[in-house]
Amino acid sequence: MEVHHVRQLADLERAGDPPPEWVRIMTSKRRKSLVVCGACHDGIHGRRAAETLTL
Repeated sequence: MEVHHVRQLADLERAGDPPPEWVRIMTSKRRKSLVVCGACHDGIHGRRAAETLTL
């Protein structure tokens, strides 16, 4: 497990339209961090495509 973190929730507004699922989860919970598996974390940062996000 890894933790994805953003500096400010406002940074999530620049995620694109429509926003990725991980952005919707973080904004709905009003959290600056999200615990994800390593493959999903790589996908968030564009290192590899993540197929699913499991909570």
